[in-house]
Amino acid sequence: MNEWKKFKVGVAASSGFNEDCRRFDSVSHTSHVSAAINIIEAGEVRPSLVFDKSKLNEQRILVSWLSPNYWSTGFRYGNIRFDFSFNELIKNKKFYWVESIAYQVEACRILITDIDRNSQLDPYDPTSKNDPWWFDEANDQHYFNGKHCLEFMIEAPISLSHLKKLDFVDHHKNYCSVHRQNPTRCPEFGLNSSKGGAIFLTRAAVTGIDLSQLSTHFVIENGNPSCELELAFSEFAFKISRKVNFKGTLTEESESSIAVMRAIMSAFTFGLKEEAKLLCAMFQDEDNFNNVAAMVFANTVGYSKWQGLVRD
Repeated sequence: MNEWKKFKVGVAASSGFNEDCRRFDSVSHTSHVSAAINIIEAGEVRPSLVFDKSKLNEQRILVSWLSPNYWSTGFRYGNIRFDFSFNELIKNKKFYWVESIAYQVEACRILITDIDRNSQLDPYDPTSKNDPWWFDEANDQHYFNGKHCLEFMIEAPISLSHLKKLDFVDHHKNYCSVHRQNPTRCPEFGLNSSKGGAIFLTRAAVTGIDLSQLSTHFVIENGNPSCELELAFSEFAFKISRKVNFKGTLTEESESSIAVMRAIMSAFTFGLKEEAKLLCAMFQDEDNFNNVAAMVFANTVGYSKWQGLVRD
C-alpha cells in the first residue's frame, strides 16, 4: 500500500462538509509582511529550497508552497494570504507524492511540476479516491482530507496573474515558520488579521509599493472599501491616535501633511508606536489626522474615494 493511502479522503457530504472530505478550488500562500512585499514587487511567488527534513533537500529542488488548509487557530506563516486558482496552476502538470511529515498535524506533500521526476518520486494520480487529494473528474471538483495538512510544492514561480484574492489572516499565537526555535522573536507573532493588515499596508505605503494593480481585492463592486481595508485602516488610525494630545497645526490641506503621515506610518510599521504618536500630535485634530491617513491608504491600494474609509 502506498504511504499516502492512510490519509485518503472520506465521503463527500450531501450538504455542508465532512472534515475528511473538504471541497476546494483555490490554494493559498501565506507569508509575513516583508516576504509579502517582496512577492508583490516581483509579481510572483518565487520558489526556494526546502529547509526541513524533506527528501527534496537531497534533490535540491526549488519549490513554491501552496495549501487549501485554513487554520482557525492562526497561521504560523504570517498574516498576508495570497489565494490562487488551483485549476489554473495544475493545467498540463505532472503530480508526484513526496512524503508525509509528522508535525503536530501531519503534513502530506505533493509535488506539481512540468519536469519528469519518475526516477526520483512516485507518480500521484489525483483521480484516485483513496488519496489525500482527490479530483472528482465527473463533477470537476477537488477534495482533500482536512484532518491533515495538505501541502502542494510547485516547482515553478507562481505569477500573481493567477491571484483570486488577497486578504489578511491571524498569525498563530504559539508558532512561527520563520522563527521556529524562538517564535516570540517574530515582530508579527500572534497578530490578528487587522493588525497584520495594517502593518502590511503601511509598509507598502512607506516603501512606495503600488498596490493599485490589486485594487479589486481592496475595493468591492459598489465602490466601497473591502472589509480587510476598513479593518486595517481602523486598526492603524485607532492605535496611533488613541490618547494623543493633538496640539499641532497640520491639516489635510497642509503641504507637508502627507510627508508627516508617511513618517508616522514608517514608525508604526516597524514597531515604534511611541514615535508615531509624537508625530501624530503635529496634526490639528483627530479628524485631520484620519483624513490624511485615509488619503495615503487609499492612494496605496488605488481606491479613489478615500472618504469612504472615514465615514461615520
